[in-house]
Amino acid sequence: MVKGIKNIDYIMLLSVLLVISIIFNLYTFFKLNNYKYKIEQQSYTKIEDFKQRNESNMDILSKSVEEKSIKNEDLLKLYKNYDVMSSDTMELWQQYGSYMQNAIPLFSKNIKTKKIMENDIHGRIKEYMLSVLNKEMKNERDKFILESEDLESFKSMHEISSKLYEYFNDFNEKTLNGVTGEAKEKKVIKEHYWIDMLEGIYDISDSYVNLQWKIEETKNTNS
Repeated sequence: MVKGIKNIDYIMLLSVLLVISIIFNLYTFFKLNNYKYKIEQQSYTKIEDFKQRNESNMDILSKSVEEKSIKNEDLLKLYKNYDVMSSDTMELWQQYGSYMQNAIPLFSKNIKTKKIMENDIHGRIKEYMLSVLNKEMKNERDKFILESEDLESFKSMHEISSKLYEYFNDFNEKTLNGVTGEAKEKKVIKEHYWIDMLEGIYDISDSYVNLQWKIEETKNTNS
């Protein structure tokens, strides 16, 4: 009789431990899924931020190339936009790396590249814009005149921003079917479309990776 009771207690203990284990595993599973969702939500935000800044740049560049000049405040705006766009892209690559570490290879989205830093065209444009700003600080003009190499650089910048704009619009129409707002965010996260768009940014940038930018080194006046 006592032995039978002990067996029952042992079975109950195992049952309780099993239930606790199941609850813990479910909690861990949902917490991990929630963490992954927040990471992909950040990726979506970065992509949207990149798109908006690119559109802003495209408008400024279009007017500047047409007028062959650009106001100093617009130069500063371009510099700030390219700075953030470069940062957004690098963070997206980091998030893509985390995605690949936790993804099942057979079902994951893979971007074939080993030239992430070399491909950071927006980071190189940022450095070019900083060089132009430093040069303009020495002048008393309220705008920068675009001629020769600088005009060609601005034309290239406009071309890059236009291609990115067209790519994003085409992706939205064909892949997202014009979905907007919260529904668009959920779809991009669920289908990992931010990875497709990151690859699109990479492919377009890669076409301009050999462009040379006229970057003048800042001279040290104390030397």
